[in-house]
Amino acid sequence: MFQSEIEIKCKKELLEAFNSALEPEQNFKTKRASYKLKPSKNKLTIKITADNATSFRAVNNTLTGLMSIVWKMWKLKNETGTTTRKAK
Repeated sequence: MFQSEIEIKCKKELLEAFNSALEPEQNFKTKRASYKLKPSKNKLTIKITADNATSFRAVNNTLTGLMSIVWKMWKLKNETGTTTRKAK
């Protein structure tokens, strides 16, 4: 069995955005892998459990993909004050 615990520490608003993006996906558990979120005041803890390396990697890829989208939108919003890009 593969298990991992990830702690994310950042601004409260960004933690809430990560939690909101990842929360619905944790309901799609399979027999081979799952993850649980544990939000707190100053961090978000993600506990991953998988039966094998392939399933473990799949869960990690899903998490990092969703977090990447949230991070890019967060960065865009906070650097430009908007969530849309203008065509050049």
